[in-house]
Amino acid sequence: MRNTSRFTKKSFLRLMALMLAVLTVFSGCGKSETAGEGETEIAVPVSTPEPQPITGGEVKMYIPTNADITDPLKVNTEEMLNFFSMIYESLVSISADGKLTAELAENWFTEDGGKTWNIKIREWVTWHGHDISLTSRDIILTFERLKTIGEDSYYAYCVNTIDTIEAVDNQNIKVTMKNGGYASLYALTFPVMLSGEATAKPVGTGPYVYDGYRDSGILLRANEAWWKQRPYIDSFLFIERDSNDVALASYSAGQLDMVPTSSTTVGKYRQEGITIVQDVMTQSVEIMLVNSTSSALSDVRVRQAIAYGLDRSKIISNIYMNRAQSCDVPVAPDSWIYDSASKLYDYNASKALALLSDAGWTDVDDDGRLEKGGMALTELNLMLLANDSTDSARKNAAAAIAEQLGELGINVEVVTAAYTVGQTEGEYMEMLKNGEYDIALIGLNLGRDSNLTEVMSSNGSANYGNYYDYELDVLAGSMMSAGDEAAYRDAASAFQLAFAEKLPFIPLYFRLNSIVYSADIKGMTDVREPDIMRSVDKWYMFTDGDNINTTGH
Repeated sequence: MRNTSRFTKKSFLRLMALMLAVLTVFSGCGKSETAGEGETEIAVPVSTPEPQPITGGEVKMYIPTNADITDPLKVNTEEMLNFFSMIYESLVSISADGKLTAELAENWFTEDGGKTWNIKIREWVTWHGHDISLTSRDIILTFERLKTIGEDSYYAYCVNTIDTIEAVDNQNIKVTMKNGGYASLYALTFPVMLSGEATAKPVGTGPYVYDGYRDSGILLRANEAWWKQRPYIDSFLFIERDSNDVALASYSAGQLDMVPTSSTTVGKYRQEGITIVQDVMTQSVEIMLVNSTSSALSDVRVRQAIAYGLDRSKIISNIYMNRAQSCDVPVAPDSWIYDSASKLYDYNASKALALLSDAGWTDVDDDGRLEKGGMALTELNLMLLANDSTDSARKNAAAAIAEQLGELGINVEVVTAAYTVGQTEGEYMEMLKNGEYDIALIGLNLGRDSNLTEVMSSNGSANYGNYYDYELDVLAGSMMSAGDEAAYRDAASAFQLAFAEKLPFIPLYFRLNSIVYSADIKGMTDVREPDIMRSVDKWYMFTDGDNINTTGH
C-alpha cells in the first residue's frame, strides 16, 4: 500500500513553496517589501531588460589620410578594408568562427569534388543609386580586373586559387578552381563591383551607401533598399587621421566613437558605462621557428620539452597585456575546424626536464646547465633570433623565453636584427633564409582557410625552417583537397593532431587586436579580424535616456 500520509506532506510543502514564490513575485511589483518588527525582509530581484535595437544614430570612425576610396580591389590597409566592406559585398562571407556563409551567392554545389562549382546568384540585389540588378557579368568583369592587378591586390589569393569564372546565365555562374576542394570557396570573398570598374564614387550592393563629404569626413548612409533588413545605425562618418595613435587620441578627445587597434596598451581606455575595449581574434600567430639543421633540435623530444618549458600565460600577461591566446597548432583556437585535442603543451617544467633527460640532456656537473656526452661535455646552447622592429613586443618576448628556458638549464643567446614590417629583404630576413639561428621568433598571418601547404611543403615560400615531413605535407594537402565541409574538418583535425605530435615549429599564441568604442554602441557581439564590420547591420545606438548619440561619446 502506498504511504499516502507521506505523499500528502510532500505535496503540501511543494504547494506552500509555490504560493510563497507567487506572493514574492507579485508583492511590491519588483520592489523589496519593508519588513515588520521581528520579520525578515525578503529582497525581490529586479531584472533589467536588455535594450532593444532601435534605428538612428551616427558613428564616427577614421580612415588613413589621403586614402583612395574608389577602388576596393586595391585596398592595402585594414582601415580601408573596414570602409569598403560596408559598401561592397562578395559572393560568400566568412563567419566569426571561420565558416563560409552565403552572401551574393545564394547557394552552390559541385559534382566533381570541388574542382568546379555551380553558383546561383541572389536575385533582387540592386546597385546603390542605380535601378539595375546584380548579374553574372558584374562578377566576371570584377574577377577579370582583379587578375590584371595581380599580386599587388589584397585579394591576390583569390586569383591564385580561381582559374575561370563563366556565365551560365544572368543569375548563374560556373567557377573552375585551379586545384579544387571545399576550401577553394574561401577565394570567393573578393568585393564585387558594378561592371568590375572603379568609379568616381564607390558604388556597391552592401548595407551602406556613399553619400559624399560632410564636416571634413566621408559619409556613409544606411541602404534603404538593401536586400537584407535595413541597418539600425543611420550613418557612419569616416574622418581622416594620420595614424592609429592619432585616432586613439581623437577618441579620447571625443572626436571619434570607435577605433580598431593592435595596441597592447588599450586597456587604459576602458571606462565603465563610457568606453568598451573589446578584444578580437586575429589570424596572426606568433611562432618559434626551429632550424631543422640544428643537431639538438632535430630530436622531437627536445622540441616538445621547449614547448612544455614555456610559460606562455606569463608572457601573454606581462608583455602582450593579455592580448593573445596560446595555441599549440597553427589553427586559430576560435575556428570551427580547431581541434582542442591538439592542445598538449601547457606549462610543465617537470615534463620538460623528463623529456630532455630522455633525449640525453642532463645537468652532469651540477652547474645549472644541461649537457650530454662523456669526457667532453656538450652544453645545450641555442641562438634565438628576433627582429628589432618598432614593435618591441617580440623582442621582449624573446628575452622572456630565454629566461624561462634558462631555468630548465638551456642557455639561450638572444640576437636581434633590423626589420621593418612587410619587409622581404634586409638583415633579419637574410638571417632567416640563411638559417643563421637555432630558434627564431616570427609571425605568420594565416588565411581564413587555414592553408598550410606553403609552411609544410619542402619548397613552400613560408617554410623558413626547411623542415619537411611527408605525413604532414600530405595531411596539409588533404585539407585543401577535401571535397566537402565534413571532409575538410576531418582532414583539418588529422593534420592538427599529427602536427602537435611532430612539432615542426612551436606555435606560441594568436594575437588579439582590440576595438575601443563608445558604450552607446550596442550589438557588437559577432566581431572578428580581419572583417570587423561583417555584422555592422546588427549594431545599434542606445543611451540610458533612450536618446540617440549623434555627437560622440
